[in-house]
Amino acid sequence: SMVTGAGRSVLGLPFKTAAAFTILFLAAAGTYAALWRDAPVMQGDSAQYLEVAADLSDFRLDRLHDRAPGYPVLLLLTGSSTQPSRLLFHTSLLLHFASIWLLAIALAAAEVPGSWLVVFCCALILPPYVEPAAFVMTENLGQFMLAVAFVCLVLWFTSRRKLALVAAAVAVACSGLTRPVYQALAPALAASLFLMPGVLGQAGGARFSRAKAAGTGGALIAGSLLIIGSFAWLNHSKFGYFGVSPLLGFHLTTKTILLAERLPDEYAVVREILIRERAAELVKPGSTHSGAQTIWEARSELSAATGMSTAELSSYLLRMNIALMRRAPLEYLQDVARSMSTYWFPATGSLASTRTTGLRWLWTSVHFVLVSGLFLQLAALGGLAVFDLSRRLAGLRAAATAQIRVTAPQAIAYLLAGVIVFYTMILTCLLDIGEPRQRRPTDVLFIFMCFLGAYIWRQTLSADSARSRPAGPVA
Repeated sequence: SMVTGAGRSVLGLPFKTAAAFTILFLAAAGTYAALWRDAPVMQGDSAQYLEVAADLSDFRLDRLHDRAPGYPVLLLLTGSSTQPSRLLFHTSLLLHFASIWLLAIALAAAEVPGSWLVVFCCALILPPYVEPAAFVMTENLGQFMLAVAFVCLVLWFTSRRKLALVAAAVAVACSGLTRPVYQALAPALAASLFLMPGVLGQAGGARFSRAKAAGTGGALIAGSLLIIGSFAWLNHSKFGYFGVSPLLGFHLTTKTILLAERLPDEYAVVREILIRERAAELVKPGSTHSGAQTIWEARSELSAATGMSTAELSSYLLRMNIALMRRAPLEYLQDVARSMSTYWFPATGSLASTRTTGLRWLWTSVHFVLVSGLFLQLAALGGLAVFDLSRRLAGLRAAATAQIRVTAPQAIAYLLAGVIVFYTMILTCLLDIGEPRQRRPTDVLFIFMCFLGAYIWRQTLSADSARSRPAGPVA
């Protein structure tokens, strides 16, 4: 039911918290509707999503598209297949608010107090984190799919509701159809779930046996194979390409473009085009001056020179990049490492900052405080967890000190959120440019980790303080 009597809860949240969330959401919706009158705003890739939506208007695809179909379906449903509608913006706002509510349910299940949940909500309705809802891009929908998948997994392990597992499997698969980087999320989650019982130890308890972890991972993989595999097979049967998006080779070239001179002679034609276009890109006014976007400028010329279709050229570029990475593995990894550092920088755009220097620095400061908090937690709590794990592996008894005080729901939620956040970072930086915008679907999850980690930290300090407090006088 929507409202339950025990403790008066509404849609999984305590009544007072739910009321506060509703008021904050209504205020935020009114504020952003008034401030962002031009939303939804077109971005660099928006036109390609509209093309797919227009093609889907007769419920069939007539050609192989660069972009995955998940977001174009939302465009079609909101009447935005030819021009972005205001309904799309309002729907995107609703999806953002729904993501916050879902994650608050997970925090409540982890016993985080209602006052913390309200502060969590206030952080996530700030302009930098609402802004993706105003763009005709996939970040907002991708965020919602990840939030559904994550919260349903948490509910599956804490309440054992089978429907939650089914919903998680569907949401994970749909995230892959929204943003192709998540096509491998199901196996990544399955692998982490299988390892988690050993990591959790006693904190996992009976909720997290290896058998349940294996069954859950199998369900996630089966859902992705069924849903993503069906779309890939549709592309294969109609267009001769088995996959969601034929751009992997192009994206990987953004990581290797600075190494183009090292390509073997069998790629001589492509090598010369890439080197020439890279030189032009480096000095082009308004560009990033990094050469990373060279492949998109050279795409038409490469197709003409090789006589290949997009799918064929992508496969060719994939083989080329693998050969290049074998020749210069350390240089490739250096570029990945650079991407991983810039990945955590703010992604705030002109809507959130209103092109005001003061606001831009304010949102930058807020973002870096949250990111710093996350990595401080990972260093402190992660260090304690590794120490405890090594002690258990050595067969030693638990010590009286240096232990994290954490419940099973808290540990499961924190670790699952971390897997999704860092899976996104690793895959994005290994296979693509790794810019801050690509982190945005996981911003709600990394902020979730900040709040839950801070509560676990306080909980651990409180337990240690109570234990170390001197006993009262003996009568």
